[in-house]
Amino acid sequence: MKILHTSDWHLGRTLYSKKERQEEHTAFLAWLLDTIKENAIDLLLIAGDVFDTASPSSTAQKCITTF
Repeated sequence: MKILHTSDWHLGRTLYSKKERQEEHTAFLAWLLDTIKENAIDLLLIAGDVFDTASPSSTAQKCITTF
């Protein structure tokens, strides 16, 4: 069984200048999905925070639901 362990994605996090990082988060999730497929990962383990806040924005939530 192949396990991929990740942590602290912090989707929805903005930079201090309030710049959205949606493009970076989307690129990360695309890379992650490709990595899972290419390496035939059986289990993805996420430790830590998926979202940056307890009340993530709809944009951040949409990012994970399309994953």
